[in-house]
Amino acid sequence: MDSSLFELHLPTLTVVVCLVLITAAALMTLVGLTQRVYRGFWWWTTAQWLTTLSPVCLLLRDLSPWMLPLSALLSLQWPLMMLAGLRRFHGRTRFPMPGWADPVLPLLGTAAYAAVWARDASDMAARVAVFSLFNVAGYLYAMWHVQAIPGWRLSPYLKAVRLFLIGGAVLQAPRLVTAMQNWGIPLSDPQHIQQPAVLLGLVVAVMMSVYMCLLLTYERTEQELRESHRQLRELADIDMLTQVPTRRHFNEIAEAALRLSRPGSAVVLRIDIDHLRQLNDLHGHAAGDDALKLVATHARALLGERDVIGRIGGDQFVALLPDMALQDALHLARRLVRTVAQARDARGLPGLSLTFGMVSVREGEALGPALTRAEQALKEGRHDDGRQSRPCRDSMSL
Repeated sequence: MDSSLFELHLPTLTVVVCLVLITAAALMTLVGLTQRVYRGFWWWTTAQWLTTLSPVCLLLRDLSPWMLPLSALLSLQWPLMMLAGLRRFHGRTRFPMPGWADPVLPLLGTAAYAAVWARDASDMAARVAVFSLFNVAGYLYAMWHVQAIPGWRLSPYLKAVRLFLIGGAVLQAPRLVTAMQNWGIPLSDPQHIQQPAVLLGLVVAVMMSVYMCLLLTYERTEQELRESHRQLRELADIDMLTQVPTRRHFNEIAEAALRLSRPGSAVVLRIDIDHLRQLNDLHGHAAGDDALKLVATHARALLGERDVIGRIGGDQFVALLPDMALQDALHLARRLVRTVAQARDARGLPGLSLTFGMVSVREGEALGPALTRAEQALKEGRHDDGRQSRPCRDSMSL
């Protein structure tokens, strides 16, 4: 088969590479201007635009001899600028080297390239060898820092970026070896050293890394959305003042706990703080909030791991006590009265009183009817007590 079919025309390839890189950089710019992006994204975008200028300088090399070293610098900066973006994207990461060390490699590489080029402009192998050496070093340096990001093994996109960086270094190894072997030797075929297929492979790797950077951005957005949903769910599930479940969430977890308990062995306990509105009027809403937090805190401390408590109204709490007898629930309620009274006195809070209502959940009874009976028991306890208020009383109807 004719090997010329596999040869690539360098000037044509340079134009194609330039167009492809312009497309990639324009796409990232469009995303940055129209979508939400994070710290580091514009460093990645700048890296793509600077890389795009590298083949442009090659196309304009006849205008000035310094276009070649400038093209080398613009190409060498790519992995280090991408790393600069990752430093900001993962701002809490402790990277192995400080950020100021990142530009050292491309600047040294450009200086070495310019020195070799100034010494003998016709020694293409020497220029390619120096360029490839520092380019490989830049890719490996960036890969080393990617591995320092916590959880990179859990992110498929960070693993892909790392893979592309390794691939970019490995892909240039044959060209580096060939260039070193031909250092100082006049060349009749520049493609033997420049290896257009390698250049094309590097462009593909750069394009794929652009795609990975966009996916990293979307991954971060998805993580923040999940966290927002979690926080909203927590706000809906947990009463922020007392840190106990809301009515809806209490019903969900209490129903699950009731299904897991032995039939007819659970107790529903209603707890009301009496005259909370009067407490607010006389001592301020802060005193009322303190009373709610005090009761909720000590109720949670007394309940077992399987017990469930929730706030179902302004001054109303309810607890489900699986596998507990009424007498044990009565003892728990009285302990709550004592501990609340002790804590109230220790903190110098205004007096408050509690009313309880409790019922045993009948065999086969759902949570809703049991809650209704417990509420009725609480109302009867208030009626029997004559609505007289004394500190932390334990009036209750069984």
